[in-house]
Amino acid sequence: MSDFGGFSEFSVGSVTGNAWTVMRRKPLVFFGITLLSSIISVVMRVALSSWFNMSDSDSIRTAVIGDIVWGGISRLIVDAFFHGALTYVAFMLLLHGWAVMREALKRSVSQFVSLILASLIMGLNFGLILVVPGFLGNLGGIVSPVFGMRSLIFSAIATAVFSIIWAVKWSIFVPACVVERTEAVASLRRSSNLTKGYRSKIFGIFILGLFSLYGFSAIAVFFNNLIYGTELLRYIFFAIVLTPPLTFLNVLPAVIYFSLRVVKENLAPESLADIFD
Repeated sequence: MSDFGGFSEFSVGSVTGNAWTVMRRKPLVFFGITLLSSIISVVMRVALSSWFNMSDSDSIRTAVIGDIVWGGISRLIVDAFFHGALTYVAFMLLLHGWAVMREALKRSVSQFVSLILASLIMGLNFGLILVVPGFLGNLGGIVSPVFGMRSLIFSAIATAVFSIIWAVKWSIFVPACVVERTEAVASLRRSSNLTKGYRSKIFGIFILGLFSLYGFSAIAVFFNNLIYGTELLRYIFFAIVLTPPLTFLNVLPAVIYFSLRVVKENLAPESLADIFD
C-alpha cells in the first residue's frame, strides 16, 4: 500500500493518480490483458461478420447494423471475462500490493454469467433511453413540424442527460460483481448505492479518460491512413495504439470502487480482506 495514497477523501486527482500507479505496478499484465482482449474481440467480430456475410443485394444500412451487432456481441463476451480479471488484479494490488493472475482468471470465470447479464441489463436500459425519447420526438412531428423539431431537440438533450446519469450510476458494477461475488442485479444496485453522492466527480474522472482515448484515436486514424493491408490488420493496429487509454479506463472502476469503499464505509484497506474469506 506504500505506493498508493489519498484514500481519506474521494477526489479526481487521487483516483486518477492511483489508477496510473496501479498500471505502473504491473504494466505487462494490464497492457497485455487489454491488448489481448481487444485483439480477440476484433478477430471474433471479423469472423462473425464473415460467417454471416451479407449478400450483395442487402442494403448498406443492414450491413452496418450487422457489423454493430457482431461487434457488440464479441465485445460483450470478451469484456465480461477479461475486464473481470483485470479488475480483480487492480483491486488486489490496492488491497495487498500483490496479485495472482491465476486467481483473477478464476474469479472472472466464476462471475462470468453475472457480468454478462448485468451488461445486458445495462444495454437494455440504454436502448430504452435511446428509443423512447426518439419516439416522443417523432410523435410531436405529427402535431406540427415546429413542435416536432422542438421535441427532437428536447429528446436529444434528455437522451444525453439520462445516458450519462445511468452510465455513471452503474460505472463500478464490474468490481462490485467480481470482488463481492454478487449477482447481476445486485452488482448494479451495489454500484448505484456506492456512487451516490460522488457521481459528478466520477463523471469528471471518466471524462479525463475519454479525452485521452480520443487523443490516441486521432493518432491511430492519422497513421492508419498510411497502412496498407486487410481490414483485420487495420483493426489490430487500432487495438495496439489504443491500449494505454483503454487500460486506464478499465482500471478506473476498480480504483473508484476501492476508494468509495474506504471513504463511504469507513473501512481500512486491511479490513477489506474479509470479503475474500
